[in-house]
Amino acid sequence: MNRREKIWVFFALVYGTANLAIPFAFLREVSSLRGAFLFWNVITLAVLLAGAWVTSSWSGTPRSGASE
Repeated sequence: MNRREKIWVFFALVYGTANLAIPFAFLREVSSLRGAFLFWNVITLAVLLAGAWVTSSWSGTPRSGASE
């Protein structure tokens, strides 16, 4: 794994943990779903941007061992 992939795995673990912990632990006292919905929108945007960042270095050439 290169450095970028390690960072991606780290952020995936952070996003996954935050995706459960924040709405169900910290936003539990909010009587509406607005807080959780806003959080889930923000985390989704962060995941999409992180995915674009990770895949931006991929070239159009197949990796070794990939089917053509």
